[in-house]
Formats: sequence, C-alpha cells, structure tokens
Amino acid sequence: MDISELQKIDEVPLREVWEHEEQDFTPWLLENVDQLASLIGIEINDVNRETAVGDYTADLVGTEPTTDDPVVIENQFGSTDHDHLGKLLTYAAGIDARFVVWVAEGFRDEHRSVLDWLNTRDSSGARFFGVRPRIVSVGTDDAPLGFEFTVIVEPNDWERELRDPLSDREQGYREFFTALVDAYAEHRPSWNRLTPQPRSYLTFGAGISGISFGWVFHGETEFSVELYIDAGDADQNEVIFETFKEDRTTIESNLENDVVWEPLPDGRACRIKVPRSTPAPVEELTSHEQNELIDWGTDQMDAFRDVIEPRLTQL
Repeated sequence: MDISELQKIDEVPLREVWEHEEQDFTPWLLENVDQLASLIGIEINDVNRETAVGDYTADLVGTEPTTDDPVVIENQFGSTDHDHLGKLLTYAAGIDARFVVWVAEGFRDEHRSVLDWLNTRDSSGARFFGVRPRIVSVGTDDAPLGFEFTVIVEPNDWERELRDPLSDREQGYREFFTALVDAYAEHRPSWNRLTPQPRSYLTFGAGISGISFGWVFHGETEFSVELYIDAGDADQNEVIFETFKEDRTTIESNLENDVVWEPLPDGRACRIKVPRSTPAPVEELTSHEQNELIDWGTDQMDAFRDVIEPRLTQL
C-alpha cells in the first residue's frame, strides 16, 4: 500500500450520531452492551434501563451471570463531571454493585483519580471501570463512520484476576473458546468478536435484552449451541419459550439435529439447545477432537441463528 494514501482520522462527537443521551444513546448502548462487556472482560445479562435506585434512576443495570453480582452502567455525553460521579456512586451503593462502569467521551484527571482510588480502597470489592466511546470518520465527509470502546480506567489487578489462578479445566475452556472465537470471526467477519473467559460458556446478544445465543459445555461430556431466554420475568420467559415451541416441528426439521427444549422449572429462565456429546472433558480433548468440535459449533451456530433470528424479530 502507498502510505501517501493514508488519511487522517477525525473524531465525531456522539451528539452528531445520537441526538439525545437518554433517549438515543442509552437505548443503543443497551442493544450493544455485549461489546462493552467483552471489552472489560465480563458478561452482562438481564440488562434493564432506568432502574429505580431510591429517588433516582440508573441508566443501565444488569447482572454478571457467573456470580449473579449486579452491574451498573452510567453513560454521558462530553467529559466526566461531578454530577455524574455522584450519580454513579449513588447507584453503585444503592444496588450493592460489584461492577461499576462509567461511559463518557472524556475523563477529567480528577475523576480518573477517583476511580483509581476507589479500585484501591473500596472495601466492598466493587470494581470500577472508565470507558470511552469513540466515533471516527476517515477522509471525506461521506465516509462511513467507525465506533470503538476504549478502557480508560480499570482495577489495577484486573488483568491478573482474569488470568490467574486457573484450573486445568478453566484453562481448557479459555483455550477452546479462544480458538472458537477465531474460527467464527473468520467464518462470519461481521460478528462482534468476544473475549473468552475461563468459563464453560460463551454467549452473545440475540438482539433482544435477556435473550442470548451461546456455546455451552454442560457437565463433562456435552457441548451445545443454544438460545438462553431470561427477559427478567418468569411468565414472560415462558411466553417467549412457548412461542418458539409452537413452531417446533419446522425448527427441528430445518436444523436436522436433535433439539432439546428446556423450561428449567427450578429457575425462571428457559433454554433451547442443540447438544452434541464430547469424547472427554474440555481439558482432555485432543487437537483433532477440539478442531472437530469447533467446526461443528461454527456450522451449527450459523444454522441455529438462521432458524431462530427470523422468529426473534416477530416477538
């Protein structure tokens, strides 16, 4: 490439893309919360807008599924200010949040210092993140826009905490899903690449809050592609589940694999999955067995999404 063709990147204020912070940007953030979660290295499920905290309402509140710990997200246009800092701390305390994310276009030095101090001194175990959303354009005025999140502040030991110490199985999960992410991203370039964690599952949003696609290990010898339904209310989950089940014959015939319908009576969620047995636990799979499972998971997820996504748009 001729480097003389390189063009300058121009930043675009968020207000030029989303006119109103609360009415436009917050709903977009809700629909794309998986991008934010992937960046900071967690998953966020059951996300709701305008959650009441005393006399105030938090922008977004969700749950980290592994621990069931609350997650609070406060977003704003422009640079950080004392008003939003006060709100952030009020919401965090009000719901006893363990993950606190401040999304802002710029972070003043004093506010970065506050977040760093909280990560060092907070006795509740809460983890504070500062994340900057950024819109850029390249070249001409009619060039397409690009978007990215950048972590500005995170707990000092966060990378180490995500990494160590890991059991053999946790390491196996991370290695497997890292390879699966690479394979699926190559297969479907438009897919938002996830950051695998040492867990038995890897999920991403299905376009409706509380509903997600996922690859999941169940026990030691089952791997599945699935749709997990937890829209926040047991009755609503059941309605969604039964709506899919009404079309069970067509769904199963299109997938050409056994489909398991699980209402999960001991909890509020429901699950639709296509399982496959594995010859060994994840940490004992040979390279050939792992590659074969990844190929199956990649192809099966495509087939699964092709069948499920059109029906999701009708809910």
